[in-house]
Amino acid sequence: MNTNVSRTEEHEYFNMKIKERVQHFEPIHIQECGEQVCENSMPDFLGHLEKTSELPAVKKENFLKRFVSAAKNSFSDLWSKDMAIDLGTANTLVYMKRKGIVLNEPSVVALRTDVHPKQVLAVGIDAKKMLGKVPDSIVAIRPMQEGVIADFEAAGAMLKHFIKKVCRGPSLLKPRIIVAVPVGISWVERRAVEEAAEQAGAGKIFLIEEPMAAAIGAGLPVTEPRCSMVVDIGGGTADIAVISLAGIVSGKSLRIAGDKMDAAIMRYIKTKYKFIIGEGAAEMIKNSIANAMPDPRHPETAEVKGRDLVSGCPRIITVSSEEVWEAISEHINTIIEAIKAVLEQTPPELSADIVDSGVILTGGVAQIRNLDKFIGNETGVIIKLAEFPLLTVAMGSGKTLDDNRLLHEVMISAGSR
Repeated sequence: MNTNVSRTEEHEYFNMKIKERVQHFEPIHIQECGEQVCENSMPDFLGHLEKTSELPAVKKENFLKRFVSAAKNSFSDLWSKDMAIDLGTANTLVYMKRKGIVLNEPSVVALRTDVHPKQVLAVGIDAKKMLGKVPDSIVAIRPMQEGVIADFEAAGAMLKHFIKKVCRGPSLLKPRIIVAVPVGISWVERRAVEEAAEQAGAGKIFLIEEPMAAAIGAGLPVTEPRCSMVVDIGGGTADIAVISLAGIVSGKSLRIAGDKMDAAIMRYIKTKYKFIIGEGAAEMIKNSIANAMPDPRHPETAEVKGRDLVSGCPRIITVSSEEVWEAISEHINTIIEAIKAVLEQTPPELSADIVDSGVILTGGVAQIRNLDKFIGNETGVIIKLAEFPLLTVAMGSGKTLDDNRLLHEVMISAGSR
């Protein structure tokens, strides 16, 4: 093996070769520091490992450690398919151990209602295409509303579909599943998530609060005695939390986020233009031209299709970024007031850390242009946009799969079903 490749690449290479060897018993070649150390059959390979005395002792020990680790990981993949799930109102993301994020699809299910029991027609991307376009015998719904399960059966069917989609190949044990949930959800809401995951085929179920997962995903030192503050604005909720020593010192969850902003855009256009647009069109406008600090000298515009209330005919209108901001600014200001309230509840020692390190902004709504600057101006603290705002919660939940100690420090409940 090329000694210039990274340790991660070496690990993946060993992992791949071991899988191939176990499945096909074909000749394999693995090199360490330019020296061939194994070839031909598995017995010859294992025997050769005992004869690697020509390698320096330290290099030999490191190679054997990596080989054993890779072998252990390969065989453990046959036993379980552990994963972390960001069960969002707008999108569901799945992170699989040693694979990263393997699924990112809308949290939408299409059901046929004229049969009993109801028949699942489509899930995810295919189901979202049906929103607002279905006959009476079919419904396209979002099982998650405001961050929690609104339709238990549909949520279970959606999770089961997504898990089946990513879990290809044999698995002898039910997977451990970590699910990210909003801050402060009730016991009933928490239990609904656990039962939906159980119905979908989970073995052990762990729950982690979304801002904690976001902080881990952003690389913040959540287990240290210092402050990490996160604002996660998704589709259904806006979660705000001050974190220290693997716990949330102060926090707040608002059921005001992307979906409410989409609805506000729809109401604004209906009131101002006597024009009706759908949820998808409102979301497109928000994602494409929303700007927390619009420049009146260089306005951004977008065309949107809908129905004229006066004539009843379809037509196209043009909407500006200033109008979009006017529509959603009330909700943004509500979130800012909540951020200020959490800051007021934060102990002085941790407040000093916030002054130095700032606040991480994540979630889909965080991608609105200049939102970080606007919140920073209003609160007086540094706001930093996460590198991957849409993926941070899933990445943080996934990191706990490889660190049992961290998982047990940050989880809010666990169960074996």
